[in-house]
Amino acid sequence: MSVSRKQAMRHGIRGFSGGVLVTLVLFVLATGGVVWVYNGMIAQERWPILWLTINGPFERVGAEQVRASLTPLVSGSFFTVNTRALKEKTGEMPWVSGVTVQKIWPDTVEVTLEEFTPVAHWVGGYLLDANGQKFRVPAADDIQGLPWLEGPDGQLGVVFDSWKKFDDKLVRIGQQVDHLSLDARGSWSARLNGGTEVRLGKGDIYKSLDVLISTWAGLMQGQDLPPVSVDLRYTNGFAVLWAQNTDAIAGNYGEES
Repeated sequence: MSVSRKQAMRHGIRGFSGGVLVTLVLFVLATGGVVWVYNGMIAQERWPILWLTINGPFERVGAEQVRASLTPLVSGSFFTVNTRALKEKTGEMPWVSGVTVQKIWPDTVEVTLEEFTPVAHWVGGYLLDANGQKFRVPAADDIQGLPWLEGPDGQLGVVFDSWKKFDDKLVRIGQQVDHLSLDARGSWSARLNGGTEVRLGKGDIYKSLDVLISTWAGLMQGQDLPPVSVDLRYTNGFAVLWAQNTDAIAGNYGEES
């Protein structure tokens, strides 16, 4: 091998080694820079969370209650505070139906919560919201002023929709449903807010209810109080029981449906 060729090979090796060394040095510097910047960004003393903002209707959930529960979770920096943990913690609170959490540069975490609004009781200690979604809260059964709905497992939607339709119809006679029940055999019954027990049976319950509504004014003529019960489970009429324990029949008796 000639001297000039050996010199060229040595020059190439030195060039290769030098290039690798430069690359390694640049990599180390870049990595160190990233680590330095990252540590500087997440350092709590540099970017601390100074403000925890709580938004919501606060009808059944207290703002200070939420703040006290979440404050220990915002001890990190703007870049390390765990928004998922904040959301999960808020969502575990009674009456909370939804939560959003966002960070606002440079020092604020904003938590916005939504609350359940109960419209009815459901079996098993549940409450229902306006969408028919059931939820639990402490002492739910003690809440006054809400109708009670009852039915088999899996029939919540049917009972809830029927209750709304019943109330829409009953408003014409100044009544509302106080208790609506669907039993395991598919038979319906209701108690109105005036105290009247209504037995609807298994047939076309809306048609039966329309019969009651259309005759209600006649039934109440000369009466100070509404009937104790109305049995609509007949083909050609219905039975009415008054407080004085006498039966009055509207229409003709037919076979019980």
